[in-house]
Amino acid sequence: MSATVATNKLDSLRAQMPALQATGYFNAGTFGPMPTVGIEAAHALIQSDHELGRIAPNGYERAGARNRSVTELAASIFSADAREFALTHSAGEGLNIALMGIDWSAGDEVITTAEEHPGLLNPLALLSRRYGVINRVVPVSEDTSQFLDSIEEKITSRTRVIALSHVLWSTGTVLPLREVCELAREHELMVIVDAAQSAGHVPVNLHELGVDAYAMAGQKWLCGPEGTGLLYVRYDRFADISPTYARYGQADMSGYYLPAPTAHRYETGEFTGHVIAAQAATLAWLRDEVGMDWAHSRIAEMGTLFHSLLVEIPGVKVITPPHAMAGMVNFNVAELHPRLVADALYDRGYTIRFVEYELCALSARSSVSWWNSEAEVRGLAEAIADIASGLGNK
Repeated sequence: MSATVATNKLDSLRAQMPALQATGYFNAGTFGPMPTVGIEAAHALIQSDHELGRIAPNGYERAGARNRSVTELAASIFSADAREFALTHSAGEGLNIALMGIDWSAGDEVITTAEEHPGLLNPLALLSRRYGVINRVVPVSEDTSQFLDSIEEKITSRTRVIALSHVLWSTGTVLPLREVCELAREHELMVIVDAAQSAGHVPVNLHELGVDAYAMAGQKWLCGPEGTGLLYVRYDRFADISPTYARYGQADMSGYYLPAPTAHRYETGEFTGHVIAAQAATLAWLRDEVGMDWAHSRIAEMGTLFHSLLVEIPGVKVITPPHAMAGMVNFNVAELHPRLVADALYDRGYTIRFVEYELCALSARSSVSWWNSEAEVRGLAEAIADIASGLGNK
């Protein structure tokens, strides 16, 4: 793609995300900017419900088709089968479904890392409290072999699951998930993944990765509305991860409970129609108009540029390792609290966020994505340099 064509494409796509005109948008790790097509799809369904009511003939059938369209889109984007996807309301809900669906015994073990989000750590703590599951924690190493060795050293005859993120929220590190899955298969373990920061951010081929469960957030890098998510469960793991919830339309109730033959069996409750309509429209737009290969390539390019600019700024410490990153870059500015860094950048026209959690190091976090222009990336780095320089002059 020529530079002119690429610029025209970026400009056209940016015009369909009005929030990009309001701020330098570097916070997809919390919420991605929603495209106009998603808002229009939501509004159209709300308007129809308002004018025609919500109990028109075949309403349930239409809602079911709308829900299943999301799983079909997900299958085409993440290289899996539509029957392996369940709709969720968040990545955290997906993690709970996968973890709570396992038949645990006291003394069973889970291996996780020291850098995980509470969305994974809290369900693991609940497993410990409820079933007596033992959580074994390994440090994250920038050396892949050392990291894998740390995991393998923790494996015992009671280990059943490796549960970890694909991209760490606290450092931006992209973990070697394929290699982790290969190690797990050698030891006949399941791999359950917190994909809140990876879906839409890094290339994901679920069947090639070999993961058993992959819990995604819809509102982050996938630019959907809040209250959306997806849980992938590999088809041959349906017998190992049982449904936690039982609800209308989810199973055959002809005398006994028979779960649905697809991952629909894992869905927890009703979904808001206009929210799902927005999610479906946005996923289709990402796949067909943005193009996921282009998006991933551009995220890596802009993320690398931003990282290279930050490491040259006096007083700035970059946390994210350059050889294991995509678009999320965590950093600190001298002794300034990351909250103050985020506030100062917002005043300068850039929106990022900060990580503040007792189990992780404090840091500011910029989520560089495909919609960010090179000028914005350089401008953000210059604003950070200005903040760091101001501290030095005090």
